[in-house]
Amino acid sequence: MDRLSLHLMNTDFYIAVPENNQLNWKVKVENWLQYIAKEWSRFEENNELSKLNLLKVGDTMTLSSALYDCLQKANEYSLLSNGLFSPYLKCQIEQHGYNQSFPFTNTEEEPLQIDAISRYPFEFLNNQKVMKTANQEVDLGGFAKGYAVEKVAEWLQHQGALEYGIVDGGGDMQMWSDGEKEWTISIAHPIDVASDISYVKMKTGAIATSNRLFRSWTQANTKKHHLLDGRTGEIAKTDVLQATVITNSLCEAEVGAKLCFLLSEEEQQKWFEKNYQQCARFIVKEDSKGYWCKSRGKIKDVQ
Repeated sequence: MDRLSLHLMNTDFYIAVPENNQLNWKVKVENWLQYIAKEWSRFEENNELSKLNLLKVGDTMTLSSALYDCLQKANEYSLLSNGLFSPYLKCQIEQHGYNQSFPFTNTEEEPLQIDAISRYPFEFLNNQKVMKTANQEVDLGGFAKGYAVEKVAEWLQHQGALEYGIVDGGGDMQMWSDGEKEWTISIAHPIDVASDISYVKMKTGAIATSNRLFRSWTQANTKKHHLLDGRTGEIAKTDVLQATVITNSLCEAEVGAKLCFLLSEEEQQKWFEKNYQQCARFIVKEDSKGYWCKSRGKIKDVQ
């Protein structure tokens, strides 16, 4: 296997494709991921995302083709989920105390009143231009990472005509196979991360996992995590510790994993049946028991 490993966005990336390929891919892939890390981070100043967030209502901005495409896709998933998933929660997550890059365990700042949500604060115009229509700011978060990984996988598969490969961004992966190569993907235990709680075998598709313990902190003696309800801006109240979603698209899987913290079991089942044609999900709750679900419901419990 021809491999590339790098650390960006507080994430370990790993890419592997067949050896002896004719594609000069490593420099291009690393440059792409470096670009995403620099230009789409809410913790960087004077990057493309910060300029977008500094727009006043009524202002327009021409975005790079990649950011326009990513933001438009995220907006579509927000519409699909009726606002439960949202890329427009930068102000709200910072008001909850997540205003610095991990790792950190607490913030001394008192919690602020959470701003009212304006669900769709940008109008998408022609020629990669957007207009700001409400005082809401963008935080692409894990969706940007999933988008970046998915684009790397698409480029490697199609430009290199490679028969198989895998792109892993901190456990969120897009992979493909011509039919012979099969990947075995382990799912880490939500608390004891050195051990696995389940696994899946797959040839082509995507897998994303969200865990509310990994990015959690204490604000004024209140435990908080990074998963917010896009309709209210409040921390999701749930007994789900970890959710893994398997679909064809990593962007789709990223959104689906977050919704597992925001919907009841019955609501999840209805939503995934309606909106995701091919999907499986693995849910782990506070009792550390996990179970697999497909469109027909719970299929397997895991101790």
